[in-house]
Amino acid sequence: MSSFATRKCVRHVEREAVARCPSCGGDFCRECIVEHNGRVLCATCLAKSVAGAGAAQDATPWRRKGGDAAVTAACVLLLWIAFYGFGQFLKALPPDLHEGTVWRKAVEGAGNGEDR
Repeated sequence: MSSFATRKCVRHVEREAVARCPSCGGDFCRECIVEHNGRVLCATCLAKSVAGAGAAQDATPWRRKGGDAAVTAACVLLLWIAFYGFGQFLKALPPDLHEGTVWRKAVEGAGNGEDR
């Protein structure tokens, strides 16, 4: 025989227990147990869980803002380094490339058969 068939609800002794609260370990009937975030909890443990989550959310905003500011600063620094590196790369290119004379010389060289 199933163990729950013989167990009774902690609050309603005349009712059969259908689930056990994983937090407190008590057996509860359908009326006394609820599902919250994928877990089946009794009302007392749910209240404690919600109160604990509320306290955690109260402490979280300054951390979240600090974390967001740090991520934003890191992204700005990363972009600045990327643009600085790209600028250094463009600065290192020969001036003939900027003026278009490199391409003209290459085309003229190809026309004279120098590249072949």
